[in-house]
Amino acid sequence: MSFALSAGAGSKAPDVDLRLEDEEAKLELLNERLGLLNDELSQLDSKQTTLLGELHRFDIQIRLANKQLELLALELKRGYREIDENLELIQALEASIAELLPYLKSRSVSLYKQGRLSYLRLLLSVEKPSELTRAYRYVSRLAREDGKKMSRFLDDQKALEDTKARLLKQTAATLLTRKELQAATRTLASRRESRATLLGEIESRREMAGTLVYELERAREQLSALLETLSAGEPMPETATVHIPMRVFQGELGWPLDGKVEGRFGTELHPRFKTVTVRNGIELGAPLGTPVGAVYGGEVAFAAWFEGYGKLLILRHPGNVHSLYGYLDEFTVSPGDWVEQGQPVASVGETGSLAGVRLYFEIRFEGVPVDPETWLDPSRKVALLISDAN
Repeated sequence: MSFALSAGAGSKAPDVDLRLEDEEAKLELLNERLGLLNDELSQLDSKQTTLLGELHRFDIQIRLANKQLELLALELKRGYREIDENLELIQALEASIAELLPYLKSRSVSLYKQGRLSYLRLLLSVEKPSELTRAYRYVSRLAREDGKKMSRFLDDQKALEDTKARLLKQTAATLLTRKELQAATRTLASRRESRATLLGEIESRREMAGTLVYELERAREQLSALLETLSAGEPMPETATVHIPMRVFQGELGWPLDGKVEGRFGTELHPRFKTVTVRNGIELGAPLGTPVGAVYGGEVAFAAWFEGYGKLLILRHPGNVHSLYGYLDEFTVSPGDWVEQGQPVASVGETGSLAGVRLYFEIRFEGVPVDPETWLDPSRKVALLISDAN
């Protein structure tokens, strides 16, 4: 390849390097998350199937398909970028070759006419011995220039062939990635349709609704048992700070997020099937991914999937009070962490939810569910810290 082109290829702009590093980091993170989701999906295959378990399976499959879409989109973007870079290199090489061709053609004709001893003939054509040294220098410089241009021409030709072969290979790989992206999009649509179909069956079949009520009640019993275990566990972490019991601020606590109350605490009569269910908390409507803030300082006692509540986070507060956050998308804290009031602890999702994206929020005092709205600020002040949310 020519010197000019080689120098240009070795000086990428810093922002291009940063963008490439960022994309590679994203790909690595997505691959890691895909592996975790696949592991979780494999574990589900060994469990007994229930209606809530099926919803959990669909939730995981939808999240897995979403991550696959992100991964394929990044790979497709990288493929298009590499194609553009190869096309630019081909254009530069073709321009360089086109620039050299007239000179090489002219020199080829001249050398052909003068025969194999062309450079020697030039020296012998000197009439005055005093000009022989100057003529030798000229012929040497001409020969070196011919050699450099010919070498550059051959290098550019070889680089052009290699780049075209690379372009063909990259184009084929990119077309394959695009097909995989289209297939993943169809898979995601199918997963969502299957989840919607199952929810439709739950609504349309009375006997299935009765089974669901039983499973939800069993899930509440299991959750109560879990909270009793947590309450009987290790005491709150000992620190230099004296923690005021949460009940002191009853009626003044900030809300976990700014959202409409979609379901209230207490018994609820199904409008169609006339079945009675008990809701131990409230449900707040909010967009997917909305940050959820801790309503009061406390320790993360539980952060995992829990049947009937999807991804569930439980905070243990001073004064034997627990706050529960369900249907979450992602956790931002881990069990054992101490969180401050207003600190983002998770994001809104629809895992385990039968009604779409929303937050399930519950407060238990001494192990007994209480109406969260009697503990929260009636002016709907939000606990989430603005600085942390951003």
